Amino acid sequence: MGPEMFAVPSSTERPSWPRQKQLTIPRLELCAAMLAVKVDETLRHELSTNVGESVFWTDSVIVLQYIRNTERRFHTFIANRVEAIHKSEVTQWRHVGSILNPADDATQGLSCYELNGGCRWTEGADFLRQENNHWPQEP
Repeated sequence: MGPEMFAVPSSTERPSWPRQKQLTIPRLELCAAMLAVKVDETLRHELSTNVGESVFWTDSVIVLQYIRNTERRFHTFIANRVEAIHKSEVTQWRHVGSILNPADDATQGLSCYELNGGCRWTEGADFLRQENNHWPQEP
């Protein structure tokens, strides 16, 4: 073919891209937990300020079970993410119920005005400003 010629695939040819598996909600939540650890690690490395102890919150009991399990072997997808999460300490992970979780407000059908009105969306849950003995208890 010359410089002004190009090939056009026929309409019957299909791209041979590999099919992507659909991620389940627990797997997405596990990815979010891994991302939290990676962001924490990056901030600690990049900031010149001494950062105190980090506490990670999730409303997923399944993710907490993955993180706290040290005996069972998992499929590759889960095992790789749990391994990355284990760069943090298991004791840094806490459960927050949906009622206290500001991230769930967006899934409750609240308007933008309602999300901003209580400041919970922008400032975090009230219990975070209290001593940790007032934090939610484990389920």
